[in-house]
Amino acid sequence: MAKKKPSENETVQHNIPKEHRSNPCWIAYMHPYVFVVPDDERPWKLDLDEINRVDYNHAKLLRVVTKIKCDSSGLDGLVCYDGTLALPRYGRFQRKEDAIDYFNKVFLKFNLNGFYVGYVDHRDVLYGRLEEKWSIRNHEMGGSAESHLHSKNRWRVGSNMDSIRLDSPRVLNVSEFHAILSRGEASLNKIPNLSAKFLNIGLTEIRFRNWDIVLSNLWITAEQLVDYLWYNRFLNAQSYHPDPDIPGRKVSMKEDSRTWSAGIKQEMLFQAKIIDENILKYLFDARRVRNKLVHEGRSVNEETACNLFQAVSDMLKVALGEEHGLLYKSDDRGESVFSQVYNTKEDLFEDWKSLPDENIIESILGPDTTKNAKLG
Repeated sequence: MAKKKPSENETVQHNIPKEHRSNPCWIAYMHPYVFVVPDDERPWKLDLDEINRVDYNHAKLLRVVTKIKCDSSGLDGLVCYDGTLALPRYGRFQRKEDAIDYFNKVFLKFNLNGFYVGYVDHRDVLYGRLEEKWSIRNHEMGGSAESHLHSKNRWRVGSNMDSIRLDSPRVLNVSEFHAILSRGEASLNKIPNLSAKFLNIGLTEIRFRNWDIVLSNLWITAEQLVDYLWYNRFLNAQSYHPDPDIPGRKVSMKEDSRTWSAGIKQEMLFQAKIIDENILKYLFDARRVRNKLVHEGRSVNEETACNLFQAVSDMLKVALGEEHGLLYKSDDRGESVFSQVYNTKEDLFEDWKSLPDENIIESILGPDTTKNAKLG
């Protein structure tokens, strides 16, 4: 019998020494920048000259400073000085998708405690490896602007426009890092059906004023919270139901999603005073706008998206039974300063209107001047 031909991946692995393949991991960066500093150390402060010349000890960024528990994966996750998190490609984290979900869950724990960290997706989660038992090294740049920034600074291959980000990072001591994780874990354990990814995406995109994306993702979070309150606050409280209960009634309310739709559940939660009038109104408005987005391609406005965030925030407080630190702000850049420069009532487009349909640069500079700029 002929031997089975090894796959391309198996051939590549065979040609790479084991020591260069061992301890593989998925990595994600906490963004904006965070330095996670051992409690007995002062935060690293780069000299301005080091930043300008891109000549700093980048090994400090790669250094592992603490571990995090990864449920039942069998191995702990690792945290580097520059806020890089690493999960072993082992057990439950062999697939990239599972690592993405876990990273978002960790980052939501920080967001719930008022320490903002942006969401991650396939573009942001990179291949890496534990090397020399003390550092996590990324083996690729990633596909997003944020992952490129962190990767270039870790490799010390960026410009001083990249390295300047190392000048004023946020700082967490290791003990503070773990305290936030612990509080966040306690919160998330109360709402097991809450998907961290969608809430993180909504929270991140609201900073960049991407209202369609905000509403699309926060609506998923809103429905998850409505379901949680429906099953755990409304159906479980005997005061809202006949005594004795009508046979099959609660089963229908749990399983018949056509009769007990999201809109009906929201109304019932309001009537039971589990959610207030503002939450009901904001959800009602968001549902109508979302339907127009889905079926008619209508854009979402800022007010509706921000009101939905407020409804989600308020329902989180109800579900948790306590205050949380989930915050949002529009990015400090907001609207470009140039948006205020131009008076739309002025006719500022004389040149634009005068452009011919073709041979545009030739009509201004002439064919002799522009012929050398043309390709073959």
